[in-house]
Amino acid sequence: MAPGGKDGSKGGKGIERPRPDSKDANDEARFSQTLAALPKSSGPGVFTSLLAKLAKERRWWDVDAVFAEMTVRDVKPNRIHLNAAINVFAKARRPQKAEEWLIWMQENDIKPNEVSYNSVINACAQTGYVERAEMWLGRMLEAGIRANEVSYNSVINACAQKGRVSRAEMWLEKMLADGVKTDAFSYNSVINACAQRKDIERAESWLEKMLAEGIQADEVSYSSVIKACVQKGELDLAGYWLERMAAGGLQANEVTYNTVAGACTAAGDQERLERWRGLMRLDGSAVPLPSPERPSRPSACTTNRTDDDEVVLKAQKASEEARKRNINHAGDRHARSETAARHVRPSNREKKQQETWMWVRIFALLVGLQIVLGVVQEFTGSDSK
Repeated sequence: MAPGGKDGSKGGKGIERPRPDSKDANDEARFSQTLAALPKSSGPGVFTSLLAKLAKERRWWDVDAVFAEMTVRDVKPNRIHLNAAINVFAKARRPQKAEEWLIWMQENDIKPNEVSYNSVINACAQTGYVERAEMWLGRMLEAGIRANEVSYNSVINACAQKGRVSRAEMWLEKMLADGVKTDAFSYNSVINACAQRKDIERAESWLEKMLAEGIQADEVSYSSVIKACVQKGELDLAGYWLERMAAGGLQANEVTYNTVAGACTAAGDQERLERWRGLMRLDGSAVPLPSPERPSRPSACTTNRTDDDEVVLKAQKASEEARKRNINHAGDRHARSETAARHVRPSNREKKQQETWMWVRIFALLVGLQIVLGVVQEFTGSDSK
């Protein structure tokens, strides 16, 4: 029996399935009635269909009940059932549960295939667990299972979404080295990640490689590079890629159009703006150049390779340490200022003591003066007699 079961099989106990807030007792009772109403002759295919329905409805909490019913009816789960169960959790964005079931397959001598791994990889990638998605892809390859474009694209896109450009590039290069078929999505994830960092050189190199591989670039491919060029102020280079985009029969999207138009307007370049408008709209007012001449290499500021993962992580760590030091220094300064304030500004009690001693000293002086005056008067009176 699979995770959550009670048959005492390896890995079959100790995993309690949580209940979502939206599930009530009536819902559970209805599903139990559905299972109980199944014909006695129900075979493995019936339960596969049930699991497919749960995946469509994302009812991950009912997976254990399906396998419990299979145990009661003496239907032995196979790899198809387990893959279907993993898919339920993947669709419901429950990567940890999907991982549990994949591990259970491995521990119970049911060999996972590319479907098993792809579901877990995608579940981790879609929920932002990039490291775990990479880990499962690595384990898939170590197990001798050939990864396909779904496997690689999930990990590449997850790395790119998190800004881990070097990792995304590494997986795309491995994808190419392994002879796995790439598509526009594979390249666009990396191109866009480079463009987001305004690293024009890297974005361009991947777009050129994409075209050299014979893969048809789409609007996203070109628009990412064009937008990065405009944001870095490289209008000539943006125009070069816009010409090539138009020559390929592609039209820029609204975001790219607004970015380009804004840059031309800000630069006061009305002539360039009019030509680019014609190229982007493909309204016949401008004919793209058949072989546009690429401008000279842009300034060094467009080449920013300091966004490698290790550098970024070191910078983040240094920033965090600096922040902590500032907090500690601020605390020390505050403590020192409080101590100094206590020395400079006496407390109310100290003030009262000081005032009391002042009046005591004044009173003593007055008494002393009276005594001196009395003695003087006494001597003066005796002299007059």
